[in-house]
Amino acid sequence: MRAGGPDRLLLLEHDPVYTIGRRGTTDHLLASPRELRDAGASVFRVDRGGDITFHGPGQLVGYPLVALGDRPDVTAYVRAIETALIVALASYEVEARREAGKTGVWVDVDGRPAKVAAIGVRVSRGVSSHGFALNVDTDLAAFSRMIPCGFAHEVASLARLGVRAAPLEVARRCARELAAALGRTLAWTEVVAPPRDDEIAPDAPVRDAHDLLSEAVAGPS
Repeated sequence: MRAGGPDRLLLLEHDPVYTIGRRGTTDHLLASPRELRDAGASVFRVDRGGDITFHGPGQLVGYPLVALGDRPDVTAYVRAIETALIVALASYEVEARREAGKTGVWVDVDGRPAKVAAIGVRVSRGVSSHGFALNVDTDLAAFSRMIPCGFAHEVASLARLGVRAAPLEVARRCARELAAALGRTLAWTEVVAPPRDDEIAPDAPVRDAHDLLSEAVAGPS
């Protein structure tokens, strides 16, 4: 990456959290701060593209940290992520696809398009961050508390499609296909050292990130 280190793909599950991208707005949250907090959720603004999305248990979230060169083709990079996820889902006999004019990976549910994987990336100085969120066995009720990605649409998961799979198993398949789509060699490890403070830029947004619900639901002092 910037310092010459290896490309990485971090795959994990989050505690319940709503993240709002650079083009997003809290107006797309449909539940009150108290309702969100009662559901165990947090709300953060982040520096990726896109609007609002949800991350939570049962959802595979992937963060590719990849050097894309001095003049990266961000559209081609997003298409590569979509391709990798579509191929990985095909290994479960799920017919996933792109939807014209929309980012992400889609399936049909009761004859209607439903998003099964959301994608939101950021590329800075040729290095990617953020990534994708694939619903494996996610509590889809969480999506009813927002307008996902800023427009109303159906949301699917592998479980809703009748596929029973553990996120770790799905992670391995997605990692393999993403490495192939990006022309990288995959070396798998389940132990990742936490970042050192000197690895995080002084102006990194994470340094001043705060839960937007912390003040909204706080009682009088």
